Amino acid sequence: MTHELPPSRHLRVDGVNLHYRELAGPPGAPALLFTHGGGPGSGAWSNFQRNAEAFSARYHCYFLDLPQFGGSDRVPVAGPVFTWHANKLRGFLDGLGIDRVHLVNQSFGGCVAIRFAAEHPERVASLVVIASQPVARGVMQPLPLFSKHAAGLIGDYYLADGGPSLEKMRALICRYELHDDDRLDEQALQLRYADSCRPGFVELLQTPGAFGEWEDLTSLFSRVRAPSLIFWGLHDWFGGIDVPMLMLNQFADARLYVMGNAAHHLQSECPDEFNAAALAFLEELS
Repeated sequence: MTHELPPSRHLRVDGVNLHYRELAGPPGAPALLFTHGGGPGSGAWSNFQRNAEAFSARYHCYFLDLPQFGGSDRVPVAGPVFTWHANKLRGFLDGLGIDRVHLVNQSFGGCVAIRFAAEHPERVASLVVIASQPVARGVMQPLPLFSKHAAGLIGDYYLADGGPSLEKMRALICRYELHDDDRLDEQALQLRYADSCRPGFVELLQTPGAFGEWEDLTSLFSRVRAPSLIFWGLHDWFGGIDVPMLMLNQFADARLYVMGNAAHHLQSECPDEFNAAALAFLEELS
């Protein structure tokens, strides 16, 4: 399926150029912000293009590329990683004059959103997180994300066998992000590959400390007050259901939706089911 690409926009926050795309939605529609995962080439539009039409029918949608990703600046992170990115998220909202927002977030972006929601509860109307694990270890078992099998995931893509390629990106998405390889979105593949070829990321890989300090947010879970919907794919390579269960138990107002035939990128693998469930949750709040 081909999706029209909204125009690129840019906003400078704390000296960092942030790239985003925007779909206006109906007049006066509430603001909704998408953030993306942390895999090679990730960006908000490529992660959520299969959801954009359904959400923009009801919401004013912003698709934000976090620093180091998409069309945003490749700059080093200083200090705790999720706090640093959450500060840029706050600056982005301030720069656009958005006081309160619905947040829909994939994986790494969900960790950033959880940090932001804990620190600024008055600004988060609702929180949707997909496959996010803002912890240093699993509750019942080790996290594959921190295993030797995942240690070279990003470095291998960028540095091994001649660097980025379309076929390497295809293999990475199918292995780590999808349960059913036939559900790979070809347009998202092309966008991910193109963004992975933008200059600057290899320099970050070669700069000690450029990705900041890993941050365990477990102690902040009880401070997440916004109504929250946590999505999880049963076949998620990066971990089991223990971490989302912990968030379900400790967030103030949370519910958990598990998809049995999906993995890490369930919003693109099962877009119709995701759109229906997420929009039903958001509509309950209006």
